[in-house]
Amino acid sequence: MKVVHIVLGKANPERMNGVSKVVHQLASHMHASGADVEVWGITTTPESSVFPRAFTTRLFRQTSVFNPPDETLLKAIIDEQTDTVFHLHGGFIPVMYKISRYLKLSGHRYVYTPHGSFNRIALKKNQWLKKLYISVYEKYLLQDAWRVQLLGQSEFDHIGKLLDLRNRIIVTNGQELGVEKSAKIPKHGIVFGFCGRLDSYYKGLDVLLQGFADYCHREGEGELWLIGDGPDALRLRNLTEDLGISNCVSFKGAMYGETKDQHLAAMDFFCHPSRSEGSPTAVLEAAAHGKPLLVTTATNVGQLVDQYHCGIHLRELHRDRIADALENLRNHYLQNTHVAMGKQSRLMVEREFSWQKVTQQLLDIYQQAQHVSTDCQ
Repeated sequence: MKVVHIVLGKANPERMNGVSKVVHQLASHMHASGADVEVWGITTTPESSVFPRAFTTRLFRQTSVFNPPDETLLKAIIDEQTDTVFHLHGGFIPVMYKISRYLKLSGHRYVYTPHGSFNRIALKKNQWLKKLYISVYEKYLLQDAWRVQLLGQSEFDHIGKLLDLRNRIIVTNGQELGVEKSAKIPKHGIVFGFCGRLDSYYKGLDVLLQGFADYCHREGEGELWLIGDGPDALRLRNLTEDLGISNCVSFKGAMYGETKDQHLAAMDFFCHPSRSEGSPTAVLEAAAHGKPLLVTTATNVGQLVDQYHCGIHLRELHRDRIADALENLRNHYLQNTHVAMGKQSRLMVEREFSWQKVTQQLLDIYQQAQHVSTDCQ
């Protein structure tokens, strides 16, 4: 069986882009399981180098919104056997809609993963433009997919209110468990941390800072590390000044590889108070490092955090709730019970989010699509 993953960009796992990390991991584990797999990236710099992999990565030029996809990409689709299954990644991307039309015309089946784009909160941003786009373009991409992979229950439920989709399924992201590392980064006292895109709207970082300020003003000790970069970096820095907590909030900037891992290992607790997510890779990475979690329902892991007793699940995003939760976690730290919570985080990853489990679920779906394509020939 051959599978082709198509993504915007180059699927470089060492970038602050969850979709790129997921596509790289999926393809890598599928290749390791014996599947014939390729990654096709759509980029403005197709002549540049790609992340080294044991399987093929092909790059195609990104065209303007008003033009058809790159001719070499369309030819590459024609050259594939009709039983090749394609997997399109990323929501509200015009070129993905165009590719889906071409795949349908050429008789290829495809799986589509919008990666959290259809969560209720995500759709509120530019909602009228998105509503128009869905009605004119996206609904056909969704309806004609062999399966629409949704990463969590919230997105599954909400997309069902917009369209009658019989092809929707839930398959989460995965996470490598790896070896738990000892921290080598110097720190002073308790460290609460976040890692990801610095986007207040989606990640709830404005409320995290407000809650942390309230926690500090209650004489709660510790510091907050924010790893990453994004559109709201300056705004968030200014907010820390306004809240009077700039001396205990550290903006670490974007980090990758071993440097990021060492900082995650140095954290005592990981905070991800999202308003909207699919399946946040940073939460799973932190859990794999054995960190107790502070998450909201929107992360789609809240129920599992409750089930595995590995942190705090907030059903409401409010500064008071954040402050109370940080105080609760501080008490766990002082009583040294946070170590057992961290072990439960790793157990959750091992049982619920292994890439082997996720890979097999998707390979089964591709196999079904391939059989249908073969039967129709």
